[in-house]
Amino acid sequence: MNDSKIPNWLMNASNRIIEHMNEDHSNSIVSTLNAQHGIKDNNAKMEKLLVNGYFALSNQKLYFLEFEQVCNSAEEYKAELIKHAKKYRSYEL
Repeated sequence: MNDSKIPNWLMNASNRIIEHMNEDHSNSIVSTLNAQHGIKDNNAKMEKLLVNGYFALSNQKLYFLEFEQVCNSAEEYKAELIKHAKKYRSYEL
């Protein structure tokens, strides 16, 4: 998916979401990567957002972490991230 297909609301919110998640909720990124791809990496970072999930960077590779639904707002994006945090808590390292 190229950047022209990313809606304005997501482009506008991306940096804030990425910074917040990497600084305050990296455990959720790590547990989601472990749950969806079986990769255990405490240093995984959120890298790029799409409406249906996001890419996490782990060991110089990007992995797509998929949401249950497509998001149409920053509020929906936050809700999907919270779902991941709860759903994959048992995968924390």
